[in-house]
Amino acid sequence: MRKKYLFFCIAICMTMFIIIDFELYTFDKITSSNFKFLAMILLFFAANHFKKIILSYTIFCDFLLLFTSLYCLGVAFFTMVHLLYLYQMQPFLEYEKRQHECMILLLPFGILLSFLPLYSIVICYSMVFLFHIIIAYTQKCSNQYKIGLILFALCDCCTAISFLTGNIIVGRCIWILYLPSQILLTITKQHYFSTVSPLLQIRYPHQFHLQKKR
Repeated sequence: MRKKYLFFCIAICMTMFIIIDFELYTFDKITSSNFKFLAMILLFFAANHFKKIILSYTIFCDFLLLFTSLYCLGVAFFTMVHLLYLYQMQPFLEYEKRQHECMILLLPFGILLSFLPLYSIVICYSMVFLFHIIIAYTQKCSNQYKIGLILFALCDCCTAISFLTGNIIVGRCIWILYLPSQILLTITKQHYFSTVSPLLQIRYPHQFHLQKKR
């Protein structure tokens, strides 16, 4: 029940930032960025324990890109977000036991990457994201996860077009694609990848048994 309420509030936030972005109504002191960030905070509380680690990084990136001009740091840490998703997709790395260690280990890499020029960071980000997509499709993950990645990729395309051309309409589409992508990636169950099932049987027999019951 609590999750349904949270997702209802997220839907309201999305409606509000679309209204503001498309100038259907304006508020004196509230911007669309406030509703966008609030939606991600609500999504964090709706996520399970394993996804909260990734969302904590994601929310940090969103804050940087929405409210500051620290774009290098924001994109660098979004690269770390995709690495966390990749790490999570490999149960033999014992993500469940080592997720906090992984988060802490990636922190200095994100900071170091942010010192590179923006175009270099974007290239690194694009390569990691492409690898993320390839792995997700080769592991035959759930359709909702694939759709989430596609929406995420379209969001990044809109971001690039908006940044290079200054197209306002394309810029307004960024979060219309981004927020649903984050919801789909978040609600995908942990280890929901068909080709790793034999590994789950070996390393996590109890979890595999529970998955089969579901």
